[in-house]
Amino acid sequence: MDGPVLDAKPKERTTARIALLLALLTGFALRLLHLGAESLWYDETVSVHLARQPIPAMIAHTAGDIHPPGYYLLLHLWQQLTAPTLLHGLEYLYAWPSVFAGMVVLALLYATGRRLFNPKVALVAVTLAAVNPFQIWYSQEVRMYTAGAALGLLCLWALLAFAGGRHKVRWLTVYALAAAAGLYTLYYFAFWLIALNLVAILVLWPPPTGRGRRFAAWLAAQVATLVLFAPWLPIVARQVTDP
Repeated sequence: MDGPVLDAKPKERTTARIALLLALLTGFALRLLHLGAESLWYDETVSVHLARQPIPAMIAHTAGDIHPPGYYLLLHLWQQLTAPTLLHGLEYLYAWPSVFAGMVVLALLYATGRRLFNPKVALVAVTLAAVNPFQIWYSQEVRMYTAGAALGLLCLWALLAFAGGRHKVRWLTVYALAAAAGLYTLYYFAFWLIALNLVAILVLWPPPTGRGRRFAAWLAAQVATLVLFAPWLPIVARQVTDP
């Protein structure tokens, strides 16, 4: 009588893993479909132009731009590896960092959904995101938005893992690095960090015993994020006061 019951959970886990793999493969295939088929539009050409500049020139330009240099630096390093040209995959190769970021979004969406809810909810979420035209579009665009989404989800995941009480220093380090990278990628990322800190106040604030130290550690991670972003803060201040 107990045999089928005991075997049910391993079978369910196997089925869930297969379903997750299919969702991820579907998402990957859809992000590759027609990748690079269209010419770059204006904002994408700006990305390519800046990525092709020497790093000092790139940073000097972005100091007066509406976006920080993080994504352009990533694209610059990527082009050093792939060497795209007008005759060899210009649109296709420059879009690959966004494809990778889109897949990271799917993986982190599943991990976050599973932690907050359950595997079934997580699977539904990742499946919907895998086939969502909006997600696919931005995963093929030579811009920084999907990279920002991936870093935002990584920050959320790090907060949840830290709140769970395991490997505290590790997850705070992940958070600080991802948060700083997000700020170097999109200025609007700051609003996401504000939202995460509001969540942290609800989750980590005392009076329960032990939460005070954990909240102090979380505040230390915010300081670390600001320290990492400090080299760019004078430029942000100048842009805010003299746009």
